[in-house]
Amino acid sequence: MNTIRTKKGFTLIELLVVIAIIAILIGLLLPAVQKVREAAAKSQCMNNLKQLSLAFHNYHGTYSYFPSGSFGGGSSGSFPAPWNDPNVGGTPWGHFSWAVSILPYVEAENLYKQFDFTKLAYVNTIFENGRERCPTGCGDTANKIPSTSAPKVFMCPSAKRVGPTNEVKDYALQSGGSNICCPERNTSGHNGMGWVWSKIKISDVTDGTTNTFLFLEKNHWATMSWLTNPEKANTPFAWVHHPSQGYTASRENASNTPQPPNYTGPNNRAACGSHSPAGVMASWVSGRVGFITNNISFTTYEAMHTRAGDEVVGDY
Repeated sequence: MNTIRTKKGFTLIELLVVIAIIAILIGLLLPAVQKVREAAAKSQCMNNLKQLSLAFHNYHGTYSYFPSGSFGGGSSGSFPAPWNDPNVGGTPWGHFSWAVSILPYVEAENLYKQFDFTKLAYVNTIFENGRERCPTGCGDTANKIPSTSAPKVFMCPSAKRVGPTNEVKDYALQSGGSNICCPERNTSGHNGMGWVWSKIKISDVTDGTTNTFLFLEKNHWATMSWLTNPEKANTPFAWVHHPSQGYTASRENASNTPQPPNYTGPNNRAACGSHSPAGVMASWVSGRVGFITNNISFTTYEAMHTRAGDEVVGDY
C-alpha cells in the first residue's frame, strides 16, 4: 500500500500574517533606532564642544592666553592687499579662523603644519547677496588642501550637511554681549572671549568661568545676515572675512537688536543657530557643556556673553 506524502508549507494567509507581524515589528523598532542615533549624535556634538574647549585651555597653557578669534595680515581696521576684501573696505579677506589655531590641540598638528600663514586662507566659494562670490575659489591655492580638510571635531553630526563637508564648522566663538561692531575687523570694545588678534587671559574672565560662554553652536547652514541661504555653507572652517564665519554675539551691532538662540530675524549675523528647534548647545570657559533653550531669559543669555560685565547671571 502506497502512502501519500504531502509537502508542508505556508498558506497565503499565513504568509501575509507573518509579513504583517514583521512590518509591525519594524514600525516599532525604527523610532527606537532613530532615537538612539539622535542621542548618539547629540552626545558626539556635546563631546566636540568639550574637546574644543579643552583645546582652548591647552593653547592657553602653552601661550598664557586663549587663541584669537581670527588672525592674518594687517592691523585693526587696516588690511593691505591681498588681505583686504575687494568689495568692503576695512574688512579682512582670507584671515584664519580660531579653528586653525587649535589644530595641534585636537590631534591635527600635521594638518596645522600644512598651512602657509604668509598667504591667504582658502575656501571653495562664498555665498553673499544672492550670488556666489569667486565661484572658482577664494584665497590662495597654497592653502587649499588644509583649508578643505577640516577634522570632524568641528562638525556637529546632528547638523544637516550642505556644501563641501570638509571645509565647514558648526561652532562659533562668542565675541561679546554688547553691540560692538565686527569682531573680524576691530580690536577694541569687545567684551567676549575672542576677536581678530585678541589675546584673552583666563584672569580677564572676572565674571567667572562658569558664567561666561566660550563656544555656541552655529551650524554651517544656518541663515546669517546677507550670507543667508539655508542651502549654502556659511561658516568655513579656515576662511574668515565676515563675523558670521566663526563668531557669535548676543546682539547685532548696527541695530542693537537682541539675538537670542536660533534667532532668524533680519541681519542675524550675530546669532547662534542649531539643528534643534528648542535651543543650542554651548560650552562655558570652565569647560562645562550644556543646552541653552530658545526661551532663556535674554538678560541671562547676554550676561553670559561678557567676561567682565559684573552682571548677575540668573537661573537658566
